[in-house]
Amino acid sequence: MPYADSPTLILGADGFLGRNLLDRWTAEGWPVHPIGRAAGDFTDAAVVDRAFREAPKAGRIFHAITKQRTGQIQYGIQGELLRDNARIHLNVLDAWRAHQPQAKLVSLGSSCTYAESDHATPEAEFGIGRPHPSVQGYALAKELLATGCEVFGKQYGLRWLHCVLATVYGPHAHTEDTRAHFMAAMIARAARTKATGAMAFEVWGNPRTVRDLLHVHDQIDAILTADAAFTDCVLNVTPNAPVEIGDCARAILAALDWPAEIIHPPGSFQGAGYKSLDSSLFLGNTGWRPKLTLQQGVAQVLAAENARA
Repeated sequence: MPYADSPTLILGADGFLGRNLLDRWTAEGWPVHPIGRAAGDFTDAAVVDRAFREAPKAGRIFHAITKQRTGQIQYGIQGELLRDNARIHLNVLDAWRAHQPQAKLVSLGSSCTYAESDHATPEAEFGIGRPHPSVQGYALAKELLATGCEVFGKQYGLRWLHCVLATVYGPHAHTEDTRAHFMAAMIARAARTKATGAMAFEVWGNPRTVRDLLHVHDQIDAILTADAAFTDCVLNVTPNAPVEIGDCARAILAALDWPAEIIHPPGSFQGAGYKSLDSSLFLGNTGWRPKLTLQQGVAQVLAAENARA
């Protein structure tokens, strides 16, 4: 594996994806240099320059730093999310070029970058159309990152890969209402609500809303598989298996053995109604498939929560 040959830099090593990447590197015994919040504020170019300059020469850099919020609060802070994330990404690109040009930069993207659509979107549609209003600024910053990787790569002879991911859940996921992605939030709320003795479970938005979904361990396997097979491109890295929010809710109730009624409060937050990626390029070239079904993934999360309780 290339990860055993030289250190890997993990940017955002104390965030959700970063912590899971670091856990994987630690379990495999691969050399790793984690860079987390203790390094300082990555909107500050001097902080990022110092972190890259002082890090060991790396073979790979996994860029998982992002400032994100979820739910209704997003609508009011898209300027802030654009400003801060654009600065973070530009600072990372500059420091990569200046101090770690030998490293392949693997940046982690989001499906929200794509415009709303009624079909699974392939890479050819990246950057075409307008994202959902709830993520407009955040998505633009992610598009800037992907484009930045491409143009820095061409001008300076750097290697890169921008992986567009599924909605991810699992260990270390945020569960706060303003930070959690829908699956992690639903699992946490369902467990709390069941513990009160209630027999009704609120699921926000439309139950027919469609998303791609992966347990974080499967998503990391997919990223590593993509890194081994692709370079210098934007790549959708999902299982081509979209799910409806209602099916996710029913899987959670089944895993909890909780025969609650699912209710949908009117006026609750609703993002894009359909968001799924066409990952045929990735899947066709690698044969990758997830190890965990939806039911198995939910059960694993709940088992881990019970073990910590």
